[in-house]
Amino acid sequence: MQLKNLVKYKNLIKDLDDEGLKKHINSKLSALLSDIKLHEFDSDNLKEKMQGNHLKVLENLEDLSDNLNKFRTDLQNTIETLEQPYYQKSEIIYKENQLMHPEIRRSRLRANNLINNDESRQLLVDTVDTYISSQYPTLQLSPGYGDVTKHILAGTPLYIVDDDQIMLEQFQGEFFNDTMIRRTNFYVMNDKDDDPLLGLPKEQIGFCVIIDYFNFKTVDIIRKYLQSLYNIMRAGGVVIFTFNNCDYPKGIDKVDEMYYCYTTESEMQTMCKELGFKIIKLVARDYDERNNGISWLEIKKPGELITIRAGQGLAQIMDL
Repeated sequence: MQLKNLVKYKNLIKDLDDEGLKKHINSKLSALLSDIKLHEFDSDNLKEKMQGNHLKVLENLEDLSDNLNKFRTDLQNTIETLEQPYYQKSEIIYKENQLMHPEIRRSRLRANNLINNDESRQLLVDTVDTYISSQYPTLQLSPGYGDVTKHILAGTPLYIVDDDQIMLEQFQGEFFNDTMIRRTNFYVMNDKDDDPLLGLPKEQIGFCVIIDYFNFKTVDIIRKYLQSLYNIMRAGGVVIFTFNNCDYPKGIDKVDEMYYCYTTESEMQTMCKELGFKIIKLVARDYDERNNGISWLEIKKPGELITIRAGQGLAQIMDL
């Protein structure tokens, strides 16, 4: 059995509404029996027998629901068994990506543009816009080729963090003018560090965006970054990050192509909750024949986001 075919089948049956079916049938049968009882006429005690038929139908529906739940559990257990080689493959993908020249990585990002669907791009940009404010610091991890960076300039101060010093310097020269460079803080992070964002100020960041970066990371590395992010986010701060959603066959295809690592939306949500974040929203779009799909999570550090800083003017990003 192919993993992606089982995942597709799982998605097909996960929304089967057995509870709704039971309620609907019970309602119809109750209405039918209620009409039958409107007159005192009876024959061979059939009214009572039909009442018994009603109860038997409900018992059979309850058995159907129990069997369906067991079927789903068995299916999930089989999927989890078939997942294991994909997690092992992810380790290889991650290591190969780490050894790849940064310029090649950047060109691959552009060639395989994650947000190539116009509607998804606009939804993501609109979502980012709702969280950007000059009242608190904003952070972007791995800006890539700057496709999203232009939408976060109001964040004050702005922190841009990448895992390669040369790429970070090139990014500065290509995308920012002198005014923007002066008001932006640039840092280099390292996956090998226990706390990869240790150099950033604690509990200060109000918003963080990470696009097409965790997609290339294993579950363990993502956990490390999310823990580090929790330490630097202020109460009420929001993080948006994309990931390769292998709860869809297109996500599994990307692992088979040795491009993205294997992650699922359920384990990403569980991980975020375990680390203390609250889930605001999960978005999964465009997993169809024409698109590869995109998934992102909006998560929040508990608390209320407050600041006392006054706003300041914006610098401009340079177009290529």
